[in-house]
Amino acid sequence: MQIKKVYLLKESKKSLLIDKKIKIFIIAGELSGDLLGGDLLIQLRELTNNNIEIYGVGGDKMAAQGLISIFDIKLLSIMGIFEVLSKVPSILKLLKLAKNKIIEIKPDIVITIDSPGFNFRLQKSIKKLNIKQIHYVAPSVWAWKSYRAKKIAKYLDHLLVLFPFEKQFFIKEGLNTTFVGHSIAFDSKFINNEFYIEKSLKNNSIKKIALLPGSRLGEIEKLMPVFINSAKLLNNDYKSIKFYVVTLEQYKTKIEQYFNKTNLDYYITDKHEEKYNIYSNVDFVLCASGTVTMEVAKASTAMLVVYKLNIITWIIVKALVKVKTATILNILLKENIIPELFQKDVNEYNIYRIIREYLDNTELRQKQIVKLNKAINKLKNGDENPSYISAKTIISYL
Repeated sequence: MQIKKVYLLKESKKSLLIDKKIKIFIIAGELSGDLLGGDLLIQLRELTNNNIEIYGVGGDKMAAQGLISIFDIKLLSIMGIFEVLSKVPSILKLLKLAKNKIIEIKPDIVITIDSPGFNFRLQKSIKKLNIKQIHYVAPSVWAWKSYRAKKIAKYLDHLLVLFPFEKQFFIKEGLNTTFVGHSIAFDSKFINNEFYIEKSLKNNSIKKIALLPGSRLGEIEKLMPVFINSAKLLNNDYKSIKFYVVTLEQYKTKIEQYFNKTNLDYYITDKHEEKYNIYSNVDFVLCASGTVTMEVAKASTAMLVVYKLNIITWIIVKALVKVKTATILNILLKENIIPELFQKDVNEYNIYRIIREYLDNTELRQKQIVKLNKAINKLKNGDENPSYISAKTIISYL
C-alpha cells in the first residue's frame, strides 16, 4: 500500500510539472548543509521528473545536482558571535546579492538550510515577494533564543526539523512543521562499505584513537594543540597506540604540521569516504561538538566531545543557553551519556584522564554505545528517508 502511495504521488507530480520548469532557489550555509541539500535535490529531481532549475549557494554535493551558485559557500562558514560581528559588512553584501538574485530569477520556492543567522534574515527580507518559503533544520530554540520560533512563523511557510522534540516549539506558534528525521540514522555505510580501510585499523594489538578537531579553521587552531598534547600523554602510557584524523583537503597539511613535531604514530586522510571505516574501527573518538557526534554514534563508537569558543562568544552563550549540554544526543536521551568538556576545561590533562578511563574500561565504553544506539533510533520518522519526506513536503507547495 505504501509503495502505491509513493507511485501515485510521483505520477501526479510528473503530470502536473511536466510542462513547467520549476525554479528552486536554495542556500546551504556550510558543508553539513550541503550534504542535506545534495540529498534533498536528488529527491526533488526524482519527484519532478527532473524538471527543475536550481540556483543559490551550496558545496560539491549540491553542485553535482546542477546547482548554479551565486557565490562560494565558504563565505558563509562563520562560527561564533564575535566572528560574525567582524564580518558584518561582508554578510550584508551577500544578503543583498542573494535577495537581488531571487528578484532576478523569480523562483517558485526559496529553501534555506541551517545557518539561521544569514538565512532567516534573507527569508524575512523576501516575505513580500509572494514566493513560497521553506527552511530546513530548526534553530535551537530549545537551547536559547526561544523567541525565534514566533519570529520565523511570521514569514516562513514551512519548517523541516531533524529532531522529534523540536516540532512542538513551532507548531504552537502556528508554523507548519514536519519532523523529517536525520539522514545519519539511515546511513548503512558505517556497517557495510567497500571504501579503503587503513590496515592498522584491523590490528587489535594497538589502541586506536580518532582525533576530530572540526571542519572550520578556527576550530582546528583552537583544538589541535591540546589534542596533540593529550595524545602525547596517552602515548607515554600505552606501548602501541595510533591516532587517526579525518579532515578536509585544505586543512590536511596544516594538521600534519602539528604531528611532525612529535613522535606520535598517526594517520591523516582528507578522503571523506574513509571516515566510515575509521569511526567504526577505532576504540575511542575525541571530537569537536557538531554533526560528527551523530556519525560517531551511528558507527557505535564511544566518544568525548569538547567545545571551545572565542571568550567573548562563550560569555554570551553561557548567559543565554538554557541547557547544560552541547551534544544533541544527550538531549535526545535526557541523560549526559557522552562526556563533555567546555572552554578552560578543554586541556590535555582532562582529555587524557577521560580517554584513559574509557580505554581501560570496556564495560564503560559498551554502556555508552548501547545508549548511543537508542539515540540514533530516535532520529527516524518511520522507515522513510528524511530527504524523501522533505522533498515530498516541498513538492506539496508547488
